[in-house]
Amino acid sequence: MSSVRRIVAAAALGLTSVAIAPVIAQAGPVSPQAGLVITHIKCNEQEDNTGADDAYLVVDGATIWGPVQMTTGDSKDVQRVAVPQGKVLTLMEGDWPDDDDNLGAKTINGPGDYTFTDDGANYVVTVANG
Repeated sequence: MSSVRRIVAAAALGLTSVAIAPVIAQAGPVSPQAGLVITHIKCNEQEDNTGADDAYLVVDGATIWGPVQMTTGDSKDVQRVAVPQGKVLTLMEGDWPDDDDNLGAKTINGPGDYTFTDDGANYVVTVANG
């Protein structure tokens, strides 16, 4: 019942005061927009011929995961590392004392599997909604 109707109804009953509860806006459930996260990395073929790859992931020049030693057939769950949509994700392989190897770069456009095959390697990085 609206406030005006309550006042009119109270006057008709001869009441001199009416308690009117304030109107409080009720918002729907808050669902923050989920970002993207890396959940898995699989090495189908390692790049390094002399031992395990030291794989790591880079966004905007900053390492966001790794380095982790991986060999052909290895599959690792990743602890939901955030990756911004629209950013370039680069998979690198550490080669100290030589320069590190770039195994590919992909623009992250949403959830899915991203394959990195540069320099003779074959890795799949899984990106999911966070």
